[in-house]
Amino acid sequence: MSAASRSKAGAHENAGRLTPGAHLRAEIERLGLDQVAVSKATGVSRQSVNNIVNGRQAISRAMAGKLGRLTGRSSDYWLSAFFAGTGEAQAQAREAFYGGVLVNHQIVRAVKNGVIYIAPFDATHVRSAAIDLTLGKELTLAPGATVTARTRERVELPLDYLGRIGISAQLAGDGILASHAFQLEPGFKDEIDICLFNAGKRSLRLRAGQPFVSLEIFHLGATPDP
Repeated sequence: MSAASRSKAGAHENAGRLTPGAHLRAEIERLGLDQVAVSKATGVSRQSVNNIVNGRQAISRAMAGKLGRLTGRSSDYWLSAFFAGTGEAQAQAREAFYGGVLVNHQIVRAVKNGVIYIAPFDATHVRSAAIDLTLGKELTLAPGATVTARTRERVELPLDYLGRIGISAQLAGDGILASHAFQLEPGFKDEIDICLFNAGKRSLRLRAGQPFVSLEIFHLGATPDP
């Protein structure tokens, strides 16, 4: 394929999609901010913000992290080369993640596109409508004992997503009960601590890296007010 043909094909492929600068401009408007407010919130000069918005400067990894904290999206999300724009591309993006519980292919796509951050991410742990999270370190649960376990994975949710945690079916069958806050709030960023109680009659040894809880991910119909 000639250079001219590749250029034409690339232009066609990216039609209806926004550059990072144009997308940042749209996000600034959505959040009711201006470039001065973004400059103060991120600690970079207003000129740098203006250069990014107008396509004269790329979004660095450091800036991506700052924009992630400002907008509630992961840093990797802001390193994308293009974003859904107007028309059909935007409609497909909304349809991909709008409303309700994310199913398997939506979870994979949301992580791949940087909308949701889960690391380390193992696609084999994705279930029909959830993803299994693994144990950070080995522990032993004696009958009647309670321990606090932490996931190996770090999870970062945008401001229009929330998560809910439940014990795996296998451990539930062994008499293990899990206690956790009602939900992972929108904007949650951390590993997840879960209180485990052994209601069974035998001691259980759980190994590091073993799937032990499942995470359901919900896309909200709107971003909550601060």
